[in-house]
Amino acid sequence: MPARVLVVGLDAAETSLLERWSAEGLLPAFADLTRRAASFDLANTIDTLPAGIWPELNTGRSCGKTGFYFPARQLHTGDADVRPVEPGEVDPRTYWSAASDAGLRVAVVDMPLTIPQPGLNGVQVSEWGTHDRPFLVCSEPPGLLDELRSRHGDYPVWSAERAGTSTRAACDDHQSTTEDYEKLLDDLLAGIERKTGLLLDLLRSESWDLFACAFGEPQCVGHQHWHLQDNPAAPPRLQNAIRDVYRGVDAALGALVEAAGPDATTLVVASHGMGPHTGGLQLMPEVLVRLGMSSGHGVSANVRSRLPIGVRSGLRRLVPSRVRKTLQTAAGSLPKPLESSQTRAVALDGDRVSWIRLNLRGREPFGAVEPGAEAEALVEELRREMLALEDPESGERIVAAARTAAEAFGPDHHPDIPDLMVSFRTDLGQIDACRSERVGLVRFPYRPPAQRSGSHPTDPSRLWMVGGGRGVSTSEGSVLDLAPTVLSLLDVPLPAGLDGRPLVAGSSRV
Repeated sequence: MPARVLVVGLDAAETSLLERWSAEGLLPAFADLTRRAASFDLANTIDTLPAGIWPELNTGRSCGKTGFYFPARQLHTGDADVRPVEPGEVDPRTYWSAASDAGLRVAVVDMPLTIPQPGLNGVQVSEWGTHDRPFLVCSEPPGLLDELRSRHGDYPVWSAERAGTSTRAACDDHQSTTEDYEKLLDDLLAGIERKTGLLLDLLRSESWDLFACAFGEPQCVGHQHWHLQDNPAAPPRLQNAIRDVYRGVDAALGALVEAAGPDATTLVVASHGMGPHTGGLQLMPEVLVRLGMSSGHGVSANVRSRLPIGVRSGLRRLVPSRVRKTLQTAAGSLPKPLESSQTRAVALDGDRVSWIRLNLRGREPFGAVEPGAEAEALVEELRREMLALEDPESGERIVAAARTAAEAFGPDHHPDIPDLMVSFRTDLGQIDACRSERVGLVRFPYRPPAQRSGSHPTDPSRLWMVGGGRGVSTSEGSVLDLAPTVLSLLDVPLPAGLDGRPLVAGSSRV
């Protein structure tokens, strides 16, 4: 048979839409699969390290322990500023590498946030048609990419700087005109067709023990077209853009399941959902200035924090470069968040979560906070102040939770993990302001990156599995469980160090 185990990832596909359109008969392949499937709700890191979901799905290892959670701009211990993760810093121990090491034939295409493993017993294509492209478009073996491009071409959706030279998502490079949204939709639909052809080409080329692939189009269309969905002011075609992309992916799923053969075990995983932007994290840098955590603690910081954003931008252009850093230090607005020994804590963008990092002595290059009792007291002070923040209109608390690294990932967590992870309520609409007795009023409209109108809610991930002939004892699990489940289905002994467990019976550890 073409594949013993088929894994299909749906990147940021919203489960409620999958279920709705399946019930309406618009997603026949998905509806047929789910009728026959065992389904699992999978806990994930959406409220702590959202971009860690795919690394955990791929490896079965907690990103809280590996330290790989935000490849576009992550703070590394010993650095004063965020930077992209380098390919050599990515943990290569995926479930397909374990299967390859066991002598099985594997094919892997566009699994998010991964790099090819040299010497893989099979083939791998990375970032040809993914949503996030922090690394290089490449393949294993290296010549495979040119061969596939000669038959199927390049993926239609590219960032301004072609993939491999930019950390921008592939779908972010467009303007907010009707014509641009329609072109992006056309390119996404063409991308699905092109990828389906490429996948079927590989799938039918030989018999695979494991065939794993992912579709990034649900994430792209959700980010860019969410505000157009069922919007009477939008052209009808754009109102249905998300639905039409899901229908294209559904057709691809049906073709892959058929090509894999009736005896294949199929696993379909929806990594995390999609919904409207709600904001909150954009307020946190200013909140920390008001709390006296930045390099500026005096009049300069107090005045700056109350200036409109446009005025601040104008002043930055007018101030001579030779005195700019001195003024930025005094105002608490240094471009590198941890480059001052006066800074006690900074708030970093966590892609719907605000990450607070202490400027810890011995860990940061300009450390100001003593490890131990002083650091612990500061974390508790920050947590208390975060939980006290209210919406100025309704009086509702805006923070859903503020978790420490140890609480979220245990005492042996990686040193790169933020000290406090602040998640925001998603039931209040867009959060553009906050207040508390100590902070006062902070008001900044939320501006999502690029032209995005869709973001990720707090729903669990979802897994559907058909076949396998193994007992299923639960309907709940974790994204960490996908890797050991796939290996168990392949009868591969589980490597040491996995944090997940198989969702099917009959597995062992080496």
